[in-house]
Amino acid sequence: VNGAGINASFAIHQDYTGNAGDIAIGWSVAVGSPFAFPTTLESEYRSDIYGERAILLGAVHGMVEALFRRYTRQGMSSEEAYKNSVECITGPVSRVISTKGMLAVYEQLDDKGKKIFDQAYAASYHPALDICFEIYEDVAAGNEIRSVVQAGARFDRFPMGKIDGTHMWQ
Repeated sequence: VNGAGINASFAIHQDYTGNAGDIAIGWSVAVGSPFAFPTTLESEYRSDIYGERAILLGAVHGMVEALFRRYTRQGMSSEEAYKNSVECITGPVSRVISTKGMLAVYEQLDDKGKKIFDQAYAASYHPALDICFEIYEDVAAGNEIRSVVQAGARFDRFPMGKIDGTHMWQ
């Protein structure tokens, strides 16, 4: 509705009737996707795993942990630091990005805020790009999946750590 929703991708492996594309697009419209595009299973898993590692899981977790640590080192209580760091992801900034885009976040800042944003952006852009590129290469080469399979095979001897073990989640 009004351009909202999540884009959908679809892959057709076999199309016996010749209608598979129309059916996939129909389902896409029915669930509210504003745009549907064809893909392949290989492209989809690469995109999905990359997105989870680089953005949804890795980046979001890293950002809130880093903010929490910064706030507590500056003397903020753990409860207030948790609220402020998580709200950076789930609160007003997220709503502005979802409705008006990233540029709107920048445009809503005062001059001092824009200067701080510019400095942080300039300092973090290339390191973040390098990390994202490395993640994509690991996913594309199959290293990411291989690593997960290997971790599963040794899980009985070496269980994976839990993210809730850090100070932020206590």
